[in-house]
Amino acid sequence: MNISDFTFDHYGRLLDAALDAGYTFYTLEEYVRHTDHEDPHIVIRHDVDRKVSTARSMARVEAAREIPTSYYFRTSTFSPETVSEVAELGHEVGYHYEDYVKTRGDFEAAHERFTQNLARFREHVDVRTICPHGSPLSPYHNLDMWRGERTIEEYDLLAEAYLSVETASDDATKPSYVSDTGRDWGTTVGDFGRISTTDDLIAGLESEGCERLYLLVHPGRWSRNPAEHVQRVAWDVAAEAGKSTAQAVHSIGRTSSDRIARVMRERV
Repeated sequence: MNISDFTFDHYGRLLDAALDAGYTFYTLEEYVRHTDHEDPHIVIRHDVDRKVSTARSMARVEAAREIPTSYYFRTSTFSPETVSEVAELGHEVGYHYEDYVKTRGDFEAAHERFTQNLARFREHVDVRTICPHGSPLSPYHNLDMWRGERTIEEYDLLAEAYLSVETASDDATKPSYVSDTGRDWGTTVGDFGRISTTDDLIAGLESEGCERLYLLVHPGRWSRNPAEHVQRVAWDVAAEAGKSTAQAVHSIGRTSSDRIARVMRERV
């Protein structure tokens, strides 16, 4: 866990490094719609799990650089004012769904809840892509909503953040998935090497060793000032400890297919 990392200063330097290196930025919707992507390129996805004010600040930082990204709001972080502002800044807004977990694995109830929440979002913003919220304290996984006969196309959706994008760290033809979960980017990109800190990621951009990237950036993990930084670090330390305990409990007796779903959840 990188204690001194994940400040707005780091994030601004990351964006500037990508711009200086000639990266094309895609929202998730734009990435899926295109079949021929400009290289180098980067998709930045934001899961707004908490700290909505930080998400709004991050959206402004990106807009000042004319960088479009994708923001996914939970029902608990959604407000018409916030999503309208983020969309007006040139960003994509999507639904960060958790309906399967909220209904405790009731498939039909989950889709009913999903239908209602998506309609509520669409009263204020055009939603074309969705992303599952990770719930490490629950034995259920939101991606399981799309097992079986139900599809996102039924909801006039273009993409699901995990199911619609194929990533691979050892295949240069596919984007490498890099997440700030746990205050550590925690991945190895084949043409560059280990990426742990934001400075590592910046070095990768500058080295031309990370030509295709899919970044997950949680705004609630990043701090705008020293006081926020202390709060963020304390929260993340406690949260990661809780996740580790929950994952150990839920791993008992799981089938191999359940373990695959768990891995997908941990990437959120």
